Amino acid sequence: MPPTKQAKKKGLPPPSGFLLTCDAPTKQFIRHLNDKKAITDKFILDDLDPTHLLIDGRAKNEILKAVNNWMDENVWTNVERVGEHLET
Repeated sequence: MPPTKQAKKKGLPPPSGFLLTCDAPTKQFIRHLNDKKAITDKFILDDLDPTHLLIDGRAKNEILKAVNNWMDENVWTNVERVGEHLET
């Protein structure tokens, strides 16, 4: 059960968070990061729709850093002028 539903059930105020908008692969990566955490350290408060997550505000910097590192690892540049005997 997501923390927001637990908070409502126990009469606690919902935790503060931020709305994260991303594409499907990035959302999958963020969900993977969340799944690796212990139950008490999970940061996804609510999965709103295919491109939006409500994230615990305390985890914002951690998520942004992890996503940036992941994107840097998966960026490829075009190799120009591959081959032998190229004329300029």
